[in-house]
Amino acid sequence: MDPDHLMLMLMLLICGFLLLGIGFNYREHEWGIRVLGVGTLLMLAPIVLGVHLAL
Repeated sequence: MDPDHLMLMLMLLICGFLLLGIGFNYREHEWGIRVLGVGTLLMLAPIVLGVHLAL
């Protein structure tokens, strides 16, 4: 795997974890639930990227 792709996947995971943490802390607000959703999508993005690179 190319180091650039590895760094991209790592940054997506880090941003996803941060957004999940922020969204979970503010889950009583509507925007907190949206941040949780975006964080979840960012956590799944490296899987999609890995499958795309494998194919």
